[in-house]
Amino acid sequence: MSLLRLPYELLSIICEHLDLRDIYSLSFSCKRFQFLLYEPNITKLLLESKAPHSTEARDARISKRYAAGLRRLIKRREAVASVSPYLVAIVAFAEEWLYSNGVLCYLRGPQLRILDLHRSGSREMVVDTRKLFREALEGSRRRRTYQIQLLYQSHNIVSCVYGPSRRRKTRSPSSNWLVAFDPLDGQIKTVHRLESVSNLFVRNNERFLYYGTTSAPGHDGYERWVIGGFDLAAREWLGELTISAVIGTDIGSSVCFEILDGFLYVVSNQTSLELEVVDWISYYPCFRLPLTRRGLKEVEAPPREQNWRRNHTEGPIDDRFTFLRLFKDEETGQLRVTESRREWLWGRISARQTYYTTPISFEGADRDLRGRYSLQLQQQRTVSATRTRDPHLVHPADGNSATIPLSKSAVRSYHPSCQAFVDLVDDSNSCDTANQRIRIRGGSRRPRMPGERVERECLPAAQDSKYQDVLLRQIDDLYISENGLLWPPELDPSAPDPALSDLYAILNPPGYLGNLHGSWDERSMVYATGGTAGGLKALVFISWDPSISLAGTPPYPGKLSSGLLGSSRDKTRQTTERCPISQPNATSCPVGSFKPMKAATGGVQGGSAVDWRVFEPAGYREIGRGYHFAC
Repeated sequence: MSLLRLPYELLSIICEHLDLRDIYSLSFSCKRFQFLLYEPNITKLLLESKAPHSTEARDARISKRYAAGLRRLIKRREAVASVSPYLVAIVAFAEEWLYSNGVLCYLRGPQLRILDLHRSGSREMVVDTRKLFREALEGSRRRRTYQIQLLYQSHNIVSCVYGPSRRRKTRSPSSNWLVAFDPLDGQIKTVHRLESVSNLFVRNNERFLYYGTTSAPGHDGYERWVIGGFDLAAREWLGELTISAVIGTDIGSSVCFEILDGFLYVVSNQTSLELEVVDWISYYPCFRLPLTRRGLKEVEAPPREQNWRRNHTEGPIDDRFTFLRLFKDEETGQLRVTESRREWLWGRISARQTYYTTPISFEGADRDLRGRYSLQLQQQRTVSATRTRDPHLVHPADGNSATIPLSKSAVRSYHPSCQAFVDLVDDSNSCDTANQRIRIRGGSRRPRMPGERVERECLPAAQDSKYQDVLLRQIDDLYISENGLLWPPELDPSAPDPALSDLYAILNPPGYLGNLHGSWDERSMVYATGGTAGGLKALVFISWDPSISLAGTPPYPGKLSSGLLGSSRDKTRQTTERCPISQPNATSCPVGSFKPMKAATGGVQGGSAVDWRVFEPAGYREIGRGYHFAC
């Protein structure tokens, strides 16, 4: 029987067993199926069953616009999988910057500017740091030169370190201060003297703030983490906790800290480097602290056997290309860690980039971390075990990924929700930064159709190269990969394309080349280029989310290959609830010339009673360099 003749109820049941990508394709196969993306009951069912833990589902529960949320979710995933962004723009010129939770914080002289990019802010908060620190620190009035290190932004709270300028020599161990403030209500949450700023990090939610540093090396030569907590509501410090276990210290590479569902999670891929034995097996050291007033005394660690990482016989790793991320699965809500490793598996001549996903479970967690957990990490090297890899949780990149040198790879990312890797690379063949050519390179995979799939039993991924070969065949039987995707398209000298040349100029701003580095999340990316001599850096924003729109940004005037999306990008730009920090402005300005924005002038706007913060039009509106690709 044709699907067109099935009752509505049966069709909705069938859709529950289809992948969102298949439902999206089905809706465009026939006009009579387009209701699958617009009918309120079906779209709510699909969104709540396929991705209940996604940002789109959370926003839809508030707005009740489930159809718009479902289309936004699918388009975001498809944009990542096809390496086809919805928006590219130069958003700022800055000396220092931080991109956290969709909010860009950047410094221009004494000004700290805060722009909510995820919520399409058309205005940004401007903080006069001199006035801010004069109010926060009495001693700052006597200091003419100082240094600010941006640390974190979440729930409208910005954390930074105030300290002496790099040019000023000081022997005082207590000359650095942690300052956390809320620019919306003009409140300084806390000012805390720091004994150390080594590997300093900050994480917070609306109630608690945690920070951590590595202390001086212990008797064994390894640094220990010291974590402190602060109750934002009670304005009270909760003490400190020293982690006796030896874990990684390179945040984002060997250790990551994330707040999820009321816990501060800590996951690492390293422990102390003692003499290795033949049967050495590595695990992910993991523990969590509840965000409560007793959080520092109720640390939990799961059994290490659940968090197997690899066997050292699998081959050496180039740690420079490793990144570590902790996330919550959008469908199941399960905690998972993703690690990208460039490995020479089982003695192969060529290296390969592979993305590993590992579920993290705290069932049977142990709260006696102070004594027992450190002992576990020391004993794990004498335990031999046979482990299996699930092919659904292993994603090998194409062979060419491992040929890109570190100096040409500014950002490396992986998106588990659409099983896609996306890298920001300098695609030029020259070592001269004047020839810089930034492009987005990526690849994705999709499950094979049921009739194409060949089920194989998972085999151990250790001891011999034949197991790796079998694992790769299993992955090939389960998935069809599309690798080597590059965006924008190659410039053709024989057929000049002014629009495409201008797009390359946005990705590679003239006069701001070299010194590439960036930050990413599941729906966007920001990278900096230029500033090698301590000058301004150009900050370029790339969005995969169709709901993000920047005021005054025109549609791309040319035609680009839209990859997997084809012609499915409709002209409807979705809207999201605006965060107050953005203070959206309904007016838009025309695209201007390519130049850095001017410094902020004037006093307090909008009747604010706090003299160190003002709202001003977003700097990207004056810069006027960007395109959106939603049409």
